[in-house]
Amino acid sequence: MNDRRQRIFDLWPSHEYDVLVVGGGITGAGIARDAALRGLRCAVIDKGDFASGTSSKSGKLVHGGARYLKHFHLRLVREACRERSLLLRTVAPHIIRPVRFVLPFYAGGRTPRWLAALGLALYDLLAIPRGIGRFHFLSAREVTQAEPALDKANLVGGLSYWDCAGLDFRLVIDTLKSAEAAGAHLLNYCELQHLQRAQSGFEVGVRDVPTGKKLKLRSRTIVNAAGPWADDVQFRCGAAQRFGMRNSAGVHLMFSRQRLPVNGTLALEVPADGRMIYAVPWGENVLVGTTDTFFDGDLDAPVVMAEAVDYLLAAVNRYLPHAQVAEQDILTRFIGVRPLIGSDRGKSEDQAPRDDKILLQADGMVSITGGKLTTYRAMAEKVVDLLIDSFFRQRTLAPCGTASPISGAAQRLPKDASPRVAALWERYGSNAWRIDELIENSPELGQPIVEGAPFVWGEAVYALHHEYVLRPEDLIERRLGAFVLAPQRALRDAIGPWFESQVNSRTTEESPA
Repeated sequence: MNDRRQRIFDLWPSHEYDVLVVGGGITGAGIARDAALRGLRCAVIDKGDFASGTSSKSGKLVHGGARYLKHFHLRLVREACRERSLLLRTVAPHIIRPVRFVLPFYAGGRTPRWLAALGLALYDLLAIPRGIGRFHFLSAREVTQAEPALDKANLVGGLSYWDCAGLDFRLVIDTLKSAEAAGAHLLNYCELQHLQRAQSGFEVGVRDVPTGKKLKLRSRTIVNAAGPWADDVQFRCGAAQRFGMRNSAGVHLMFSRQRLPVNGTLALEVPADGRMIYAVPWGENVLVGTTDTFFDGDLDAPVVMAEAVDYLLAAVNRYLPHAQVAEQDILTRFIGVRPLIGSDRGKSEDQAPRDDKILLQADGMVSITGGKLTTYRAMAEKVVDLLIDSFFRQRTLAPCGTASPISGAAQRLPKDASPRVAALWERYGSNAWRIDELIENSPELGQPIVEGAPFVWGEAVYALHHEYVLRPEDLIERRLGAFVLAPQRALRDAIGPWFESQVNSRTTEESPA
């Protein structure tokens, strides 16, 4: 067991939290940061790794929700546009980047270009005064100049518009690091087992997953931020209320840009059903997704469905016919399960609103689910406001302070930064200096983990010591992001033995002489 975890466990017999957050995805991370910044004693637990659920399995789009306009979800879109701007300009500019989308139109398509243009005009209007770029009409020639691999037959033109993208798992980790800096205690692989109402709150039984050890802690309030698992947590806590949700699965496929030659980000209308999918370049790869189908499988081990793969392959090959990508061209495939509010009441996957829903119990439990990655900060603010108004009104606490930079975002890349620092900055922001310092002290850490992959050993050392890594897959998938940026198999072969040696050396150091 590492020192940080042990220090927290040792504190529990004599400590009581104000807030225990169950769920270490982006919603839980945002709530923990907000609560800690206001002065509440806060802890976060997750039965798996941080961001191991929905929050690392998105399409990496931090968008205002243009596609929700066709269902007239205007309030949601306006809020998302506001939060998108805040993330881009202040909270996480090292992670979030503006992206130009190209939307091609063909004769006989399901949606006429004029109608889509009206929607994008409204999208721009809802973003005022925080817009990041205006939509434009594109001629057929301009579309093919931008994206030569697109099918030219019956192409009538296109539209371009602006939105944002960002590595979701890095947003979670840096938000959690900021929460910890404000005083929060963070424990991944710590499973909620039961809770009991006490005189001044709750006694909570948890299991330390790595050791199997059962422990108890006390908290005045509980926040259920478990995403698709929210109703399961409600049941474990003996809560009378349920969200009544039905989960939706989003499948994504990764290809190399050699096999899927796109220059920028494409928004493509699937001819079969009119849904939008996106092809988003990430380094030397292209991420294609997403599907949106109801999911009733195992939340802890969701499986990518063959029909979802066929759906995405058919759509991509319709628009880029010369690529003709096939299953053997898929570098990575993953599935994310999204909690949809109201989707158990007859609404289709596409029509179910992406609003969040909050449940309040008088005994001190607050639960939230739904919502979007983009609006996590606003969701967290609502939850903490409700907590304070309901249970901590007698306390003098700070106002919400989360419209401020998270870890790594406090400064811009200096003009005189070295190429190495500049490359690291794209994922770590100003924390790149800390990795660079490791490399300066031990030059061998500047070597690539795997040739051709954009990762160096200094990143692995930094993550192991500062980013709550307990297992090799935590490092590979949710700190480095290999499933998006590089082949996983080669990295596993390289990191596995190194990780074991690091853990063994740490265990030896911690053992008594």
